[in-house]
Amino acid sequence: MSLRRLRRSLSIKAFWQFLCHLTPSTIREVIVCTFEQRLPGLAAEMAYYSMLGLFPSILAVLTAIGLIGTLRETFERLAWQLSEIAPQEALLLIQNFAGEISNSQNRSLFSISFLVALWASSGAISAAMRALDQIHQIPNRLTRPFWKAKLVSLGLTAGTILLIIIASSLFLISEIIIFKLAYKSGATIEYWVLRIWRWLSLPTALGILSATIAFIYRFGPSRWSPGKPLIPGAVLAALAWAALSSAFRLYVSQFGNYNKVYGAVGAVIVLMLWLYLSSLVLLIGDQLNVSVGKAMGIDPPTGKRKTGKSTSPTPPQSLPR
Repeated sequence: MSLRRLRRSLSIKAFWQFLCHLTPSTIREVIVCTFEQRLPGLAAEMAYYSMLGLFPSILAVLTAIGLIGTLRETFERLAWQLSEIAPQEALLLIQNFAGEISNSQNRSLFSISFLVALWASSGAISAAMRALDQIHQIPNRLTRPFWKAKLVSLGLTAGTILLIIIASSLFLISEIIIFKLAYKSGATIEYWVLRIWRWLSLPTALGILSATIAFIYRFGPSRWSPGKPLIPGAVLAALAWAALSSAFRLYVSQFGNYNKVYGAVGAVIVLMLWLYLSSLVLLIGDQLNVSVGKAMGIDPPTGKRKTGKSTSPTPPQSLPR
C-alpha cells in the first residue's frame, strides 16, 4: 500500500463513505456470508492454533519488554490495562505462567522463546490467511502455494509479535515518564495528569490493536483489491472485540460457573472461548470490509480482466465459393 493510499484510507472522508454504505442490506449480507463461508468453524481453528502459540508468544513479548523492568512488573502493568476487558480467569491463568518465568534472567531466553513463538503462532496466522482467502472469494488457482503461504505466515507472525513488542515498550516507557513527571508536580496536577492518562490508555491500546488487525487484513489474503476498505473494518473489529470481551467478562464473573463445573480446567475453557470469540470478531471485521467494498463497487479479486472491446485483429474469414 502506497503512502497516498494509506493517507486516503485514514481520512475522515473514507470513514464517512464506509459508514454511508453500511446499510441494513450490507449488514444482512455480512451475516449471511458469515455462515455460508463457515467463519465460526474457521474461527475455532484459529482459536486452537492461538492456544498453542499463546504462551510462547507471551514469553517472547514479556522477555523483550521486560528489559525495561522485571517481568512481573511488566505483566502487572499490561494486565492492569486488560483487567477491565479480558475475563479474570484467563488473566489469572496467564499471570501464573508469567510468575513462573519471572525469576529467569537469561537474556538468551528471548531468542529461544521468539523462535518457538514464531513457529507455534504461525499456525494461527496460517488459519487466518485461509479464512481471509475464503472471505475475499479468491479462487484456488490464485491462492499462494504451500511454501509461499508458510513463509508469509512466518513473516506476518514475526511482524505482529514485533509490532506488539514495540508498541507495548513505547506504551510502558511513556507511562514511566508520565508517572515521574506527575510525581514531581503538585498534588492537583498529579491527580489530573494520572486521570487523563487513564482515560487515554484504553484508546491507545485499541489503536495499537486496530493497527495490528489492519496489518493482518492487508497482507493475509493472497490477493488484494486496491481501494478496498481496510482501516474502518479493523477499527470496528477492535471496538467490537473490546465490547464483546467486556460482556464475556461480565457473564463469566456473574453467571458462568466454569470453575465449579470444570474444576481446574475451568480457566482453560474460559481462555479457549475468549480466543474463539476474538478470532470470530477478527474474521467478521474483514467480511465487513469486503461487503462494504462490494457496495462501493469494489469487487473481490478473481483474476479475470475487465471485459471490453478486443484490440487484437480478427482473423480473416474465408470468402464463399
